[in-house]
Amino acid sequence: MDKKYKSKDNTRSEREKLRDMIFGEKIAYIWDYYRYYIIGGVFAIILITSVIYQYSTRPNVGLFVAWSAGFLEHEEVESLSAALEEHIFEANSNETADISFFFTNDDDPSYSIQYYNRLMAMLTAGTIDIFIVDMSTLLFYSSSEFIWPLDIVLNDIKASSPELYEVISKETVSTMFGSDDGDKTLEITAIRITDSPLMNKLGFVMENDAFFCMAISTQRIDRVAPALKMFFE
Repeated sequence: MDKKYKSKDNTRSEREKLRDMIFGEKIAYIWDYYRYYIIGGVFAIILITSVIYQYSTRPNVGLFVAWSAGFLEHEEVESLSAALEEHIFEANSNETADISFFFTNDDDPSYSIQYYNRLMAMLTAGTIDIFIVDMSTLLFYSSSEFIWPLDIVLNDIKASSPELYEVISKETVSTMFGSDDGDKTLEITAIRITDSPLMNKLGFVMENDAFFCMAISTQRIDRVAPALKMFFE
């Protein structure tokens, strides 16, 4: 009880001191006694404002492409990203198309392990939407069931653009799906885009064939068909 009354007396004493001071003295008094609280509060406001600004202005990834079909120069990545964004997203959208490289290194097992762990983490999180791969990677992803058949996507394209569907269907790659002890079906898992109109327009010269695949855990399946159409329009 004594401590409570003492605290009240101290508060009353501080108020009385401030009441008898002129404005300049009040400012100096408050700064002397509370400057650390004031500085801490200012830093807290700056930190909170900075975090809010970063989250409100940072790009929103609307399509993630995992590229494993040979090296691209920075300018080539930028031009492909710009083409995807222009074709898929609405005008003035803050969404971006993110293209990231996924390669193994036969001379460095630890690097390959990191690559695989990163790939699995992103597949589990549903981050990856599209794979652009070479044939060896396509076979590996197919056997590992990392890719999803494109039949649904192609059916959408067939319904909206029959002529474009005829062009794309000539570049399809099919894979057997199903358990070893059960029925298997032949499903379209990849589209060859090596010399597609977009690749030619961008001036990409591929050493090996490049294939378009859909990630099995994509959360943005509605973006896959427009992206695929873009390569052939």
